[in-house]
Amino acid sequence: MFEGVRSPLIYTPRSLSEFATVIGRHPQAILWAGGTYLMSRSDYYPTEARDGIIDLSYMEELKRITRTDRYVEIGAMVTARQLLSAGRLLLPPILQQTLSSIGTQIVRRQVTVGGSLCISDARFSLSTTLAILAATAEVKRYDNGKVTTHWIPIAKLYEKDGKLNLGAKNALLTRIRIGLEFGDFQRFVVFGDPIRRSDECGIVALQAKREQNGLSKVQFCVTFPGKAFHISKDIESKLSGSALPIHPEKVNILSHELVAELTKMHSTISELQLERARRIFESFLHDLNSQSLL
Repeated sequence: MFEGVRSPLIYTPRSLSEFATVIGRHPQAILWAGGTYLMSRSDYYPTEARDGIIDLSYMEELKRITRTDRYVEIGAMVTARQLLSAGRLLLPPILQQTLSSIGTQIVRRQVTVGGSLCISDARFSLSTTLAILAATAEVKRYDNGKVTTHWIPIAKLYEKDGKLNLGAKNALLTRIRIGLEFGDFQRFVVFGDPIRRSDECGIVALQAKREQNGLSKVQFCVTFPGKAFHISKDIESKLSGSALPIHPEKVNILSHELVAELTKMHSTISELQLERARRIFESFLHDLNSQSLL
Protein backbone atom coordinates (compact mmCIF):
# COMPACT_ATOMS: atom_id res chain seq x y z
CA MET A 1 0.00 0.00 0.00
CA PHE A 2 2.84 2.38 0.88
CA GLU A 3 5.58 1.56 -1.59
CA GLY A 4 9.07 1.97 -0.21
CA VAL A 5 7.92 2.27 3.41
CA ARG A 6 9.44 -0.19 5.85
CA SER A 7 8.52 -0.81 9.46
CA PRO A 8 10.82 0.99 11.91
CA LEU A 9 12.92 -0.89 14.43
CA ILE A 10 11.41 -0.89 17.94
CA TYR A 11 13.66 -0.82 21.01
CA THR A 12 12.25 -1.76 24.43
CA PRO A 13 14.60 -0.80 27.28
CA ARG A 14 13.53 -2.08 30.69
CA SER A 15 15.60 0.27 32.84
CA LEU A 16 17.24 3.68 32.70
CA SER A 17 20.64 2.06 32.22
CA GLU A 18 19.34 0.12 29.21
CA PHE A 19 17.77 3.31 27.87
CA ALA A 20 21.14 5.08 28.12
CA THR A 21 22.71 2.33 26.01
CA VAL A 22 19.96 2.45 23.38
CA ILE A 23 19.84 6.25 23.06
CA GLY A 24 23.64 6.27 22.80
CA ARG A 25 23.50 3.94 19.81
CA HIS A 26 20.38 5.47 18.25
CA PRO A 27 20.38 9.20 19.07
CA GLN A 28 17.78 10.01 16.40
CA ALA A 29 15.22 7.49 17.65
CA ILE A 30 11.67 8.63 18.39
CA LEU A 31 10.61 8.28 22.05
CA TRP A 32 7.21 6.60 22.39
CA ALA A 33 5.22 6.96 25.62
CA GLY A 34 1.42 6.60 25.36
CA GLY A 35 1.36 7.64 21.69
CA THR A 36 -1.94 9.52 21.98
CA TYR A 37 -0.65 12.80 20.56
CA LEU A 38 1.54 11.26 17.86
CA MET A 39 -1.32 9.08 16.67
CA SER A 40 -3.72 12.03 16.60
CA ARG A 41 -1.66 13.68 13.85
CA SER A 42 -2.95 13.18 10.31
CA ASP A 43 0.45 12.00 9.07
CA TYR A 44 1.46 9.79 11.99
CA TYR A 45 1.83 6.77 9.64
CA PRO A 46 3.66 6.25 7.44
CA THR A 47 6.36 8.37 9.05
CA GLU A 48 10.10 8.72 8.76
CA ALA A 49 11.49 6.88 11.78
CA ARG A 50 15.09 7.93 11.17
CA ASP A 51 16.65 5.77 13.84
CA GLY A 52 13.79 3.59 15.02
CA ILE A 53 11.43 3.99 17.97
CA ILE A 54 12.22 3.62 21.67
CA ASP A 55 9.17 2.26 23.47
CA LEU A 56 9.24 3.42 27.11
CA SER A 57 6.34 1.25 28.29
CA TYR A 58 8.57 -1.52 29.66
CA MET A 59 10.41 0.76 32.08
CA GLU A 60 8.76 -0.05 35.41
CA GLU A 61 10.79 2.55 37.33
CA LEU A 62 8.96 5.26 35.34
CA LYS A 63 5.56 3.99 36.50
CA ARG A 64 5.90 4.65 40.23
CA ILE A 65 3.98 7.07 42.45
CA THR A 66 5.53 7.81 45.82
CA ARG A 67 4.73 10.26 48.60
CA THR A 68 6.72 11.79 51.43
CA ASP A 69 5.70 14.34 54.06
CA ARG A 70 6.65 17.17 51.70
CA TYR A 71 5.89 16.09 48.14
CA VAL A 72 4.50 13.55 45.69
CA GLU A 73 6.72 12.05 42.98
CA ILE A 74 5.10 10.75 39.81
CA GLY A 75 6.91 8.68 37.19
CA ALA A 76 6.81 9.86 33.59
CA MET A 77 5.00 6.71 32.41
CA VAL A 78 2.17 7.00 34.93
CA THR A 79 -1.08 7.45 33.00
CA ALA A 80 -3.75 10.07 33.64
CA ARG A 81 -6.14 7.33 34.70
CA GLN A 82 -3.67 5.86 37.20
CA LEU A 83 -2.98 9.27 38.65
CA LEU A 84 -6.68 10.04 39.04
CA SER A 85 -7.21 6.75 40.84
CA ALA A 86 -4.50 7.72 43.34
CA GLY A 87 -7.19 9.59 45.28
CA ARG A 88 -7.97 12.99 46.70
CA LEU A 89 -5.49 12.67 49.55
CA LEU A 90 -2.62 12.54 47.05
CA LEU A 91 -3.46 15.23 44.49
CA PRO A 92 -4.54 18.88 44.75
CA PRO A 93 -8.09 19.47 43.42
CA ILE A 94 -6.91 21.51 40.42
CA LEU A 95 -4.75 18.61 39.23
CA GLN A 96 -7.66 16.19 39.55
CA GLN A 97 -9.80 18.57 37.50
CA THR A 98 -7.06 18.91 34.89
CA LEU A 99 -6.62 15.15 34.52
CA SER A 100 -10.39 14.67 34.22
CA SER A 101 -10.48 17.20 31.37
CA ILE A 102 -8.09 15.14 29.23
CA GLY A 103 -10.08 13.36 26.52
CA THR A 104 -12.21 10.31 27.24
CA GLN A 105 -11.64 7.48 29.69
CA ILE A 106 -9.98 5.47 26.91
CA VAL A 107 -7.62 8.35 26.14
CA ARG A 108 -6.80 8.90 29.83
CA ARG A 109 -5.85 5.24 30.05
CA GLN A 110 -3.11 5.87 27.45
CA VAL A 111 -1.99 9.45 28.11
CA THR A 112 1.19 9.52 30.21
CA VAL A 113 2.49 12.34 32.37
CA GLY A 114 5.84 12.49 30.57
CA GLY A 115 4.31 12.18 27.12
CA SER A 116 1.91 15.05 27.78
CA LEU A 117 4.67 17.32 29.10
CA CYS A 118 7.14 16.49 26.33
CA ILE A 119 5.15 17.16 23.17
CA SER A 120 7.69 19.07 21.12
CA ASP A 121 5.59 21.89 19.68
CA ALA A 122 2.40 22.35 21.73
CA ARG A 123 1.40 22.82 25.36
CA PHE A 124 -1.78 21.51 26.88
CA SER A 125 -3.63 21.31 30.20
CA LEU A 126 -1.18 19.32 32.30
CA SER A 127 1.76 21.64 31.56
CA THR A 128 -0.36 24.65 32.53
CA THR A 129 -1.55 23.26 35.85
CA LEU A 130 1.80 21.81 36.91
CA ALA A 131 3.43 25.18 36.16
CA ILE A 132 1.21 27.02 38.66
CA LEU A 133 1.68 24.22 41.21
CA ALA A 134 5.42 24.95 41.05
CA ALA A 135 6.09 21.32 40.13
CA THR A 136 9.59 20.30 39.08
CA ALA A 137 10.76 17.67 36.62
CA GLU A 138 13.74 15.34 36.76
CA VAL A 139 15.43 15.45 33.37
CA LYS A 140 18.30 13.15 32.40
CA ARG A 141 20.55 14.39 29.60
CA TYR A 142 22.61 12.00 27.49
CA ASP A 143 25.72 13.30 25.78
CA ASN A 144 28.51 11.11 24.37
CA GLY A 145 28.03 8.39 26.95
CA LYS A 146 27.72 10.81 29.85
CA VAL A 147 24.46 11.08 31.82
CA THR A 148 23.62 14.13 33.92
CA THR A 149 20.51 14.65 36.07
CA HIS A 150 18.76 18.00 36.50
CA TRP A 151 15.68 19.12 38.45
CA ILE A 152 13.93 21.82 36.41
CA PRO A 153 10.72 23.76 37.23
CA ILE A 154 7.94 22.77 34.83
CA ALA A 155 7.46 26.47 34.07
CA LYS A 156 11.00 26.61 32.65
CA LEU A 157 10.76 23.59 30.38
CA TYR A 158 9.18 25.64 27.60
CA GLU A 159 9.90 28.62 25.38
CA LYS A 160 7.42 31.52 25.29
CA ASP A 161 5.77 30.01 22.21
CA GLY A 162 5.30 26.73 24.08
CA LYS A 163 7.99 24.72 22.34
CA LEU A 164 9.74 22.14 24.51
CA ASN A 165 13.30 22.86 25.61
CA LEU A 166 14.86 20.12 27.72
CA GLY A 167 18.30 21.68 27.37
CA ALA A 168 19.89 18.89 25.34
CA LYS A 169 19.43 17.07 22.06
CA ASN A 170 18.97 13.74 23.85
CA ALA A 171 17.07 14.01 27.11
CA LEU A 172 14.47 12.04 29.03
CA LEU A 173 11.97 13.40 31.54
CA THR A 174 11.79 10.65 34.17
CA ARG A 175 9.52 11.95 36.95
CA ILE A 176 7.87 15.04 38.38
CA ARG A 177 7.69 16.30 41.94
CA ILE A 178 4.75 18.25 43.38
CA GLY A 179 4.90 19.90 46.80
CA LEU A 180 2.06 19.22 49.23
CA GLU A 181 1.66 22.89 50.15
CA PHE A 182 -0.52 24.76 47.68
CA GLY A 183 -3.06 27.55 47.57
CA ASP A 184 -6.58 27.16 48.94
CA PHE A 185 -8.05 28.99 45.93
CA GLN A 186 -7.58 27.12 42.63
CA ARG A 187 -9.24 27.63 39.28
CA PHE A 188 -8.76 25.90 35.92
CA VAL A 189 -10.67 26.41 32.65
CA VAL A 190 -10.21 25.04 29.13
CA PHE A 191 -12.10 26.67 26.26
CA GLY A 192 -12.23 25.10 22.81
CA ASP A 193 -10.86 21.72 21.72
CA PRO A 194 -7.10 21.44 22.33
CA ILE A 195 -6.62 18.71 19.72
CA ARG A 196 -9.17 19.27 16.95
CA ARG A 197 -9.39 23.09 17.09
CA SER A 198 -6.21 24.17 18.81
CA ASP A 199 -6.28 27.50 16.93
CA GLU A 200 -9.38 28.48 18.93
CA CYS A 201 -8.40 26.92 22.25
CA GLY A 202 -7.01 28.34 25.47
CA ILE A 203 -6.18 27.04 28.94
CA VAL A 204 -6.22 29.31 31.99
CA ALA A 205 -5.14 28.33 35.51
CA LEU A 206 -4.66 30.27 38.73
CA GLN A 207 -3.95 29.42 42.34
CA ALA A 208 -3.51 31.61 45.39
CA LYS A 209 -3.33 31.39 49.16
CA ARG A 210 -5.78 33.45 51.19
CA GLU A 211 -4.41 34.78 54.46
CA GLN A 212 -6.74 36.83 56.68
CA ASN A 213 -8.03 39.53 54.29
CA GLY A 214 -5.35 39.31 51.62
CA LEU A 215 -3.70 37.18 48.96
CA SER A 216 -0.28 35.61 48.81
CA LYS A 217 1.64 33.22 46.56
CA VAL A 218 -0.46 33.91 43.47
CA GLN A 219 0.54 31.80 40.46
CA PHE A 220 -1.06 32.25 37.06
CA CYS A 221 -0.57 30.69 33.63
CA VAL A 222 -2.42 30.95 30.33
CA THR A 223 -1.66 28.63 27.42
CA PHE A 224 -2.67 28.64 23.77
CA PRO A 225 -1.69 25.26 22.22
CA GLY A 226 0.92 25.70 19.51
CA LYS A 227 1.10 29.46 20.09
CA ALA A 228 2.01 30.53 23.61
CA PHE A 229 2.86 29.42 27.12
CA HIS A 230 2.54 32.54 29.22
CA ILE A 231 3.34 33.12 32.89
CA SER A 232 2.92 36.73 33.96
CA LYS A 233 5.26 37.50 36.85
CA ASP A 234 4.03 41.10 36.79
CA ILE A 235 0.38 40.15 37.32
CA GLU A 236 1.34 37.56 39.93
CA SER A 237 3.30 40.24 41.80
CA LYS A 238 0.45 42.76 41.64
CA LEU A 239 -2.07 40.23 42.96
CA SER A 240 0.17 38.85 45.70
CA GLY A 241 -0.32 41.05 48.74
CA SER A 242 -3.62 42.48 47.46
CA ALA A 243 -6.37 43.04 49.98
CA LEU A 244 -9.65 41.20 49.55
CA PRO A 245 -12.02 41.95 47.98
CA ILE A 246 -10.06 43.25 45.00
CA HIS A 247 -11.53 46.51 43.72
CA PRO A 248 -13.46 46.00 40.43
CA GLU A 249 -11.40 48.73 38.77
CA LYS A 250 -8.20 46.86 39.61
CA VAL A 251 -9.69 43.66 38.21
CA ASN A 252 -10.47 45.48 34.97
CA ILE A 253 -6.99 47.05 34.78
CA LEU A 254 -5.21 43.73 35.38
CA SER A 255 -7.29 41.88 32.79
CA HIS A 256 -6.43 44.46 30.12
CA GLU A 257 -2.78 44.39 31.17
CA LEU A 258 -2.90 40.64 30.54
CA VAL A 259 -4.22 41.21 27.03
CA ALA A 260 -1.54 43.84 26.38
CA GLU A 261 1.19 41.43 27.54
CA LEU A 262 -0.12 38.60 25.38
CA THR A 263 -0.51 40.83 22.33
CA LYS A 264 3.02 42.17 22.68
CA MET A 265 4.71 38.84 23.26
CA HIS A 266 2.59 36.46 21.15
CA SER A 267 1.36 37.98 17.89
CA THR A 268 -0.31 34.79 16.63
CA ILE A 269 -3.05 34.70 19.29
CA SER A 270 -6.45 35.56 17.82
CA GLU A 271 -8.74 38.30 19.11
CA LEU A 272 -11.28 35.68 20.16
CA GLN A 273 -8.68 33.77 22.20
CA LEU A 274 -7.50 36.98 23.85
CA GLU A 275 -11.00 38.08 24.80
CA ARG A 276 -12.00 34.70 26.18
CA ALA A 277 -8.80 34.43 28.23
CA ARG A 278 -9.37 37.94 29.59
CA ARG A 279 -12.93 37.20 30.64
CA ILE A 280 -11.95 33.91 32.30
CA PHE A 281 -9.18 35.68 34.22
CA GLU A 282 -11.69 38.30 35.37
CA SER A 283 -14.14 35.58 36.42
CA PHE A 284 -11.45 34.01 38.61
CA LEU A 285 -10.92 37.30 40.44
CA HIS A 286 -14.65 37.99 40.80
CA ASP A 287 -15.10 34.47 42.20
CA LEU A 288 -12.27 35.16 44.63
CA ASN A 289 -14.02 38.36 45.71
CA SER A 290 -17.38 36.67 46.21
CA GLN A 291 -15.81 34.00 48.40
CA SER A 292 -14.02 36.61 50.50
CA LEU A 293 -17.39 38.19 51.37
CA LEU A 294 -18.95 34.97 52.68
